[in-house]
Amino acid sequence: MRTDPLYIAQLIRRKFNGELTEAEIDALQVWSEHDSRNVQLIQQLEEEMKSGADMRIFNSFDEEVGWSILRKKRRKQSLWYWGRIAAALLVLIGTVSFFLLRTNEDVESSRIVESKDERYKNDILPAIKGAKIVLEDGTEVKVNDNVTLLADGSISTDEKTIVADAPSTTINKLVVPAAHFLHMTLSDGTKVWINASSELVFPSQFTKDRRQVKLKGEAYFQVAKDQDRPFVIETVGGNVKVLGTHFNISAYTDRPVTTLEEGKVMVYKDHLQEILYPGMKGEIVGSRIDLRKADLQKELAWKNNLFYFKGDNIVSIAKELQNWYDLEVSFSKGVSLSQTYTGEISRSANLTEVLKMLEFVSDLDFKIDNNKLVILKKKRI
Repeated sequence: MRTDPLYIAQLIRRKFNGELTEAEIDALQVWSEHDSRNVQLIQQLEEEMKSGADMRIFNSFDEEVGWSILRKKRRKQSLWYWGRIAAALLVLIGTVSFFLLRTNEDVESSRIVESKDERYKNDILPAIKGAKIVLEDGTEVKVNDNVTLLADGSISTDEKTIVADAPSTTINKLVVPAAHFLHMTLSDGTKVWINASSELVFPSQFTKDRRQVKLKGEAYFQVAKDQDRPFVIETVGGNVKVLGTHFNISAYTDRPVTTLEEGKVMVYKDHLQEILYPGMKGEIVGSRIDLRKADLQKELAWKNNLFYFKGDNIVSIAKELQNWYDLEVSFSKGVSLSQTYTGEISRSANLTEVLKMLEFVSDLDFKIDNNKLVILKKKRI
């Protein structure tokens, strides 16, 4: 039985829209019967829908009571254990609310919304699928769906064909701005998941002897096997060469990090080169390549739709939030930039839900004003 909140949220949204398949009806039924509280949640949602109440129905949930209970239990058991429970509760409420809100909203509407927590001036919705393709002649095409390069060089989405009869020599650029993400299938069948604030330069068709792209930002590659044509990813700090494998590259800076999940890759720069095997990561740092054991759960969390912080300082955490929610972040005096924190929550959660999780596992407070996030040291009472 699948119980992850994002999946259940999607089923509930589809139920209210009358879109459930037979298999999904059975899945939601199994989940409902697993716990009486699940049945009560479905019933409450149905009653609210029938009464024509505002879609922001989760305002009625008394989250403060839940938090007070969790804080009491935290004194007796580990912070990490109860932090995970708190995060799960917030995701279940937040993701269902998010999908219900999105049902009747245009995806291009403002991402700044009213906060359910009076401590914040507003809330911010998570990243959405979308990007723009810049063609070789400078033409820009906006896309809000998965992109596929066809064998004839044309570019299509699930909605329509964007470019037809493009020559194999055409070089394009996919620009994924902050607060966006996208999935792309290249002409050889290679699949690429592109994170927020990233760019991927690619040809409409690969040549007969080489497959090559350029990356700025972060992407996860599932490279189609082709023994005769190596696949090369260029970054500002160095390159990666493969034949067919699954791996992640984080290249937001000139110190790219490659994390290998499956297969074998070669990380290289100038005369330097190192081979990575599954479970390893390599970081190009100037004139050397550092090899380490990778924490795959952490390194691939973004691709699996999770914020997964494990021994991260607030600076690195803030960078992730900045990209995903398109924020301006600042730190107040007294905030330790070296202290580390651990916790996880779905990337489908609104910003305030992520901040509540961080409050729970840290000594930090937060303020939101439009798209500005201020991180403060928690005041002792």
